[in-house]
Parts: sequence; structure tokens; C-alpha cells
Amino acid sequence: MPRNPAWTRDELILALDLFFRVDPIRVSSDSLEIREVSAILNELPIHMERPDSARFRNPNGVHMKLSNFLRFDPAYAGKGLTRGGHLEEDVWNEFSADRPALAATAQAIRDNRGSISVQQVAAQTTGDEEEFSEGLLLEAIHKRRERSPSAVHRKKESVLTQNGSLECEACGFDFEAVYGDLGRGYAECHHTKPLSELSRSTKTRLGDLAIVCANCHRMIHRSRPMLTISELGEVVTTEIIDF
Repeated sequence: MPRNPAWTRDELILALDLFFRVDPIRVSSDSLEIREVSAILNELPIHMERPDSARFRNPNGVHMKLSNFLRFDPAYAGKGLTRGGHLEEDVWNEFSADRPALAATAQAIRDNRGSISVQQVAAQTTGDEEEFSEGLLLEAIHKRRERSPSAVHRKKESVLTQNGSLECEACGFDFEAVYGDLGRGYAECHHTKPLSELSRSTKTRLGDLAIVCANCHRMIHRSRPMLTISELGEVVTTEIIDF
């Protein structure tokens, strides 16, 4: 039989959220909670191909994934199912100690699953940097909002009118000051709203965007959990002082 794609971070977040909402030892594969998560997993715009669609993220598979997580639970005396992947351990380590963040992220994934197509997710997440800890779906929506030409243009015009320059809000770098005419009007925009708070109905406001240089933007996206502009500014200041 052809094999379906490996579980993604998005899917594992939903499974781990379920793990803490039910009794993973006593819950059955035909329970309402497991069937609901199975249906949501089948609606996620993540996988282009599902070779074995009849078994793709079916209730049995969801139930088995809960057993995979059991092997990391210090409160469980048994071994759980050990044939899992490293990504399961990563998701457990990142979210198991912060249940509110896990619940909020899982809810954001559920809320946004119908707001973007699988093609759009693939286009926004090119694999040129580390995947966001919140998964591909929220990463794609985040990037789509901070790459919106109209929103970015309005943000830059607003900042230029107010400040006369486009300095990075984290480190203060100004492309025009360094590169002259070549750097005039150049900067990137970072969407500051936490990924766990993204809503399909919320429009991007100018206050949700921050002017950043390319280096700081990449460092923000690389951090886990994602640093705020002020937090990255403190990192930059500390490193300069230490240097």
C-alpha cells in the first residue's frame, strides 16, 4: 500500500492538544473527540498528495499518535508507542510545559484552516529557513500578511511621513543612510501579532507591522518562541556591548 506523508508540525500540535484534552489511555478511536480531530486534519491545506486517502489521518491514526506522545509523558509508567519521529519529541518539548500556548496555537490552526489553499501555503513556505514552531499553516498566513504589497506600502509611507527615514525598529539600521539612493525606501516589514492570535477575519493594521532590516527579520523568524521587536533589540544591544 502507498504510504501517506509524515505528520507535520501543524498536525502534531493538534494531536498534542487533544492528548491533554482527553485521557489518552482510555479514549477510544471512535470517540467524538478523536473523530473531530481526524476530520480537521483532513481539512488542513498542508499536503499536496494523499496516496492512501482512505487511511489518511483517520481516527485509528490519530489514536495511535496519542500513544506515540505517551512515551514522553513523565506521568505515564509505561513505554507508549516508540515508533514515532523526532518531530514528535520537538513538539512535545516546545509545547507540553505551556498548555495555554498549545491550546491557543491549536485553536488558531483550526480557525485558519479554510482561509488559505494548499498551493498558497506551499508558495509562502519555501523551506529557505527553519519552520516556525507553530507550523506551516500559520507561518504561511503570517508571511502572506507581512508581504501584502498594499499594507507594506502604506506602512512605509506612514513611517517616512512621520520619521523621514526607515530605520529598523530593532537595531536602527537605515539602508538609505548606508547605501544612499540605492537604499532609499528599502526595508522589510514584520507582522508583530503572535501566530497563536491570528484570525482569518482579522485584517492587517499598520500597527501590526514593524519596519525591520533583513537581518533582524530573519533572526526574529529564526527564534523560538518568536522574539518581539523589543526583545530582539535587547539581544542586539547586549551583543554589541559584549563585543
